[in-house]
Amino acid sequence: MRIDKKIIFSEIEQIKPNTILLSCPDGYLTKVQQLASKIEKDYNIQTIISADPTYGCCDIMDDDASRLGTDIAFHIGHNSAIKRIGKRTVLIDVYEDVDFTKVIKESLSSLKKYNQLGICTISQYLHQLGKTKKTLEEAGFKICIGEGQERLLDGQIMGCRFGPAFNIRDKIDALVFLGQSRFHAIGVALSTGRPTIMLDPYLTIAEDVTPLAEKWLKRSILQLYNARDAERFGVIIGLREGQNLFKRAVQVRMRLLDYGKEVQMITPREITEDRLSMFTNIDGFIQTACPRISIDGENFSKPILSIPQIETLFRIWDGNNLGDFLEKPLWV
Repeated sequence: MRIDKKIIFSEIEQIKPNTILLSCPDGYLTKVQQLASKIEKDYNIQTIISADPTYGCCDIMDDDASRLGTDIAFHIGHNSAIKRIGKRTVLIDVYEDVDFTKVIKESLSSLKKYNQLGICTISQYLHQLGKTKKTLEEAGFKICIGEGQERLLDGQIMGCRFGPAFNIRDKIDALVFLGQSRFHAIGVALSTGRPTIMLDPYLTIAEDVTPLAEKWLKRSILQLYNARDAERFGVIIGLREGQNLFKRAVQVRMRLLDYGKEVQMITPREITEDRLSMFTNIDGFIQTACPRISIDGENFSKPILSIPQIETLFRIWDGNNLGDFLEKPLWV
């Protein structure tokens, strides 16, 4: 993997900070430690590494950087069309240069039943889209890559943002996801409602994740029906900077009150079963932080609904059917 160090060094030379903060997903921590040592040696700058896990572009550390008194924070590993977030945070690309050629060849037999394919991936493999498109076209497929929108680049998806994949779903028979992340591939399948094949270049496996997506959808529906008769709800407000949807949480609270429900507002730093189990008077929870916690996170003893799920529960209470509540480009 390659970190785009040029941007970091350019920012350092321009701003001349005294202290910087580095954050990254756990898998990049070793490389980031090496980078921190190089920065301190070459620029004589105090460099702090965040030991907290980083889950995405929504999980920045701008406020933490302010409290630490750092001049700039580099968020490494989550690319975006927006390069700066907050007052101090700069997003830094990471590139995985693994070769997809072999796994594409392995996938041809399973892909041959489709004619028109869409391609999408996460930030680390975006630079592989062009080569993959060419290889699949040479194999006889028609290929479509969705245009970027808002913070997403062409063909890019994030944990709860699927616009480039969703917007081409009516033009394709199936989607090909580049990478090893079932988490993201299953999200694509749920969002688009299309068969989704994950090309894992490390294990050289082409996996159809559609059956797993169907299983996750059934679990999400079960949560809805388990929450249908609840009378006391806890509405969770996330404290992570990009997940603090306070106004949205207030809107949910008001809707619940309109339905005659009792509501408590809750704000944990980490949404876990251990923390929520202490709220013994609550029948079910709605969390406005990260939709993936509800859809594919850990198992909770009580229903914990995401924003798409609570909107669907409102429809059920109004006497309407479920609808395709996860088939949308954005889950927040």
